[in-house]
Amino acid sequence: MLPERERHALRAIEAELQASDPAFAAAFSGRKLRSPRRWNLLLVLCDVTAAVMLVVGLFARDASLVLWGTVSAGALVAWHIARAESVRESTEDGTTRATGTP
Repeated sequence: MLPERERHALRAIEAELQASDPAFAAAFSGRKLRSPRRWNLLLVLCDVTAAVMLVVGLFARDASLVLWGTVSAGALVAWHIARAESVRESTEDGTTRATGTP
């Protein structure tokens, strides 16, 4: 475990590297550059699908649709929370987000 001063210096170096050359920084982080907009679109489509499953299941009185709509809605809530936490952690580290929406 690094001391706080060294962790702060490392975060500053990472932020500078990320700002100057994101592709090079991604090569060292082990992560591929992904489009945040694509993930946001996928998350919104999943939200709409879960809501439609719940509504159709309720009106059609289909227990399986209601069950799967409820399960998927719960999973999507967890996904929203995980994304919000990762965004908050990245902003606490001093890095900036590419998009304006969390």
